[in-house]
Amino acid sequence: MLVGVALCIYLEQTRKWAAKISGPVLAIVSAMFLSNAALMPTASVSYDVVDDYLVPVAIPLLLFRANVARIVRESGPLFLAFHCASLGTIIGAFAAAFLFRGHVERVAEVAGIMTGSYIGGGVNFAAIKNTYQLSSNLANPLMVADNLIMAGFFAIIFAIAGSKFFRRHFPHPHSLDSGGTESQALAAAFWQRKEIALLDIAKALAIAFVIAAVSVKLSGVIKASSESKFVHSIFGNAYVLITVITVTMTTLFHRTLERIHGTEELGVFLLYLFFFVIGLRANLWEVLGNVPVLFLFCVVMAVCNLAAALALGRLFRLNLEDVLLSVNATLGGPPTAAAMAITMGWPKLVLPGLLAGLWGYVIGTFIGIVLTEVLLRIL
Repeated sequence: MLVGVALCIYLEQTRKWAAKISGPVLAIVSAMFLSNAALMPTASVSYDVVDDYLVPVAIPLLLFRANVARIVRESGPLFLAFHCASLGTIIGAFAAAFLFRGHVERVAEVAGIMTGSYIGGGVNFAAIKNTYQLSSNLANPLMVADNLIMAGFFAIIFAIAGSKFFRRHFPHPHSLDSGGTESQALAAAFWQRKEIALLDIAKALAIAFVIAAVSVKLSGVIKASSESKFVHSIFGNAYVLITVITVTMTTLFHRTLERIHGTEELGVFLLYLFFFVIGLRANLWEVLGNVPVLFLFCVVMAVCNLAAALALGRLFRLNLEDVLLSVNATLGGPPTAAAMAITMGWPKLVLPGLLAGLWGYVIGTFIGIVLTEVLLRIL
């Protein structure tokens, strides 16, 4: 599993074709090949360790920079634009759930997972998938469809950013004063190697494991003290508690936690292990059978996301750059939002894009679970 993940990361960062496919999809597809060719088992205690221990630890690691006070203060108009796009995701989830009811197995859970993913990212996808124990035969094609649609919509929003039609109807100050030299310097700084010490690794893993352990224990206490299924699903959910505890710590003790380097890299590595494991558990033919309908499911949600962001952005007179970056941040998360700001020459939006994407990590799991519970009761 570790060798497979290492190879996928290597290919994603050194080969253009692999970067276009994306690392998570590469991990899923390669793992499916290994298990369906009987080179690796489709079930193992090792896979359960990833689900039960490593995914809960990945969440706090990815949230170590999620200082709520800083996000609200420094993300500016992009914070409003982000919520416009997130509202579009929620509308799209309800629309897709009703449109594909009877055509998609466990449609409420699928809608909830994609809501978490299209507000936050892979960490929210993993948390909600594990909450509802979605089978790999559904989770795999959903992740593949998620990444394909995400890549396609990135191309669309890049085209919109340069469109004369949209520039006539939206203010676009960042595009007018973008500087090539400054953008190149930003790109070099953003993608350079980051310093990390042994003490950083020790602190990061110690804090993350403690948060995960406390959250799991607290989840059990809450479930034991209430008979309400709704309370169990939301307030007694270990992943929601992990998020709440981590964000409280990162807001109150942000100076201490921000000095710990390498947390995002460790968290992303653990997520890649999760993607590899869901690939190992899947039946290739069932996955291929589910891809087309889930592809359309994700299209409906992404279209609603973009449409709501543009419509509400126009209503609130937001800049085109803020609107498009908010769509990127919801569909792809902090790294892709920062990368887009750098690529487009919008240096003032690199940090707001990162912060908005982090906010998606914070709220994505909670919103996805609430939406799932609502849909389970009305469908």
